[in-house]
Amino acid sequence: MEKKIVVAVIAFWLTLSFWSGSTSVANDICTEAVTKLRNCLPFLTATAPSPSLSCCEAVGWVNQHATTTQDRRDLCKCLKSASLAYKVDPTRAKELPEVCKVPVPVPILPQIDCDK
Repeated sequence: MEKKIVVAVIAFWLTLSFWSGSTSVANDICTEAVTKLRNCLPFLTATAPSPSLSCCEAVGWVNQHATTTQDRRDLCKCLKSASLAYKVDPTRAKELPEVCKVPVPVPILPQIDCDK
C-alpha cells in the first residue's frame, strides 16, 4: 500500500512538471499554486458545501500570480493536470472564483484548452 502511494505521488509530480512548462519559474509557480489550492479540495471534490477562507486566499494568490499570458498558460496546464489527478468536480471548479469573489484568469477545468 505504501509503495502505491509513493508511486502515485511521484507520477503526480512528474505530470505537474510536464504540464507546467520547462522553466523552473513555471515549475515553482505550479508547485506553489497546487500546494495552496489543496485547501480547496474539500469544496472542489464536493465533500464540503463551501470553500474555506484559506481556499479563497489561495484563489486570490493564483489571481495575483497570473500576470502574463505565459504565466496564465503555465498555470492553466498545471491546474488542468492537477484537477484531473485530484478528480475535481468541473462544476465546482467553475463556481470557485465566484463563490470566493475573486476573478481568476486561469480556469481550473480539466477540459480547457490552455493554449488559447
